[in-house]
Amino acid sequence: MFCWDWRGLCTLLNYTIPSGCDPTDPIGKIFKFCEAKTTIAHFTRCLERIDRYDVVEETEELFISDIKYFKEQCSLAKYPTPVVPNDFDINIITLDDINSSSNGLPLTRYDAFLLYDKADIQSAAAVVEKLETDYKLKLCLKDRDLRPGVMFEYQSIIKLISDRCNWLIIIVSNDFSNSPWNRFIVNYIQSLAIEKRLPKIIPCVFDDCVLPEELKCYVHLYFNKYNPFCDPWQKLMITVSPYKNLALADSVKANPSCQNTSITTVDKKKVIKFSSEEINLPPKPPKPKSVFDRLVKTVGNISVKVVPTKWNKKKVKCTSL
Repeated sequence: MFCWDWRGLCTLLNYTIPSGCDPTDPIGKIFKFCEAKTTIAHFTRCLERIDRYDVVEETEELFISDIKYFKEQCSLAKYPTPVVPNDFDINIITLDDINSSSNGLPLTRYDAFLLYDKADIQSAAAVVEKLETDYKLKLCLKDRDLRPGVMFEYQSIIKLISDRCNWLIIIVSNDFSNSPWNRFIVNYIQSLAIEKRLPKIIPCVFDDCVLPEELKCYVHLYFNKYNPFCDPWQKLMITVSPYKNLALADSVKANPSCQNTSITTVDKKKVIKFSSEEINLPPKPPKPKSVFDRLVKTVGNISVKVVPTKWNKKKVKCTSL
C-alpha cells in the first residue's frame, strides 16, 4: 500500500531524496528530478495509483497549456524567424543599398544622378541607353533606383547626389524649369558645388527651350543642334567617366581626324610620331658663326693677299723726302 503523499510518488518514480538534504519542499525536489527522468503522462499515472485524482483534475489544464507552449517553442526552434533588416537606416536610399547592406559591402556610388521631368522621359531613356549600355557607366534615377518607402524623398535625393554621385546630369526643358522641386534641387547642388569648389552639374538640352537663369553660367551640351566639331555624347562620356584617360583614348580612336597619329611608349615616355603622313619641313638654316670666327676668317684672307710669303729686304728702297 502506497502513501498518499510525496513519499508514495518517490516510491513509484524510483526517486530517493538524498540524505542530509533539506526536507522542506519535497514536491519541488521531485519535480526537479522529473524534468529529465520522466514524462507528464507517467507522472499523471503515478498520481492515479496513489488515488490522488483530485490533483490530476486540478492540474490537467495546466499540463495541457504547458504542452502547447512546449510544442510552439520547438516549432520556432526548427523554423527560426528571419532577421528583418533595419528599415530605419537613413543611409539605405536605393535598391542597390539594400543588397550592399545585407552582404556587408559599402554603400553604392554612382557616376551621375540623372534629373529630369516626367515630360522628358524619352530623352532620359536615350541618356540611360547611351551611358549605361554603350559606355558602361552607372547612373542613378529617382523612378528606377530609389527605394520604396524612403521617408523625406527630396531630402534623401539631395543626400544621395551630394555624397554618392560624382555628377548631376540635368535634362533642361521648359517643363523642367517650371517644376519648383527640380529647381530647388538644382539650386541646392549648385550652392554645394560653389562651396566645395568642384564642378557638379552638366546641363543637357534635347529640345528648344528657355534656359533658366541659374543654369546660364554653365557650358551646355546641345543634342538638338548639329555641330561638326562637337560630339555631345562623346563629351558627356569623357566628363562623367571615372576613367578619363581611357575615355579620352577611345575618343581619339573614334575621331577620324586623329587617326593619322599614333602614340608609342619608349622608356616610359610618351613620344608622338607621324606614321601615315610626314610633314615636309624646310631645311634648317646653317648655324651662324660667331663674330670672332668671322673676324679671323676675314683677317686671314686679307693677310694672305697683302703679306707676301717671303720678305725680300733687298728690294726695299728707302727714299728721303
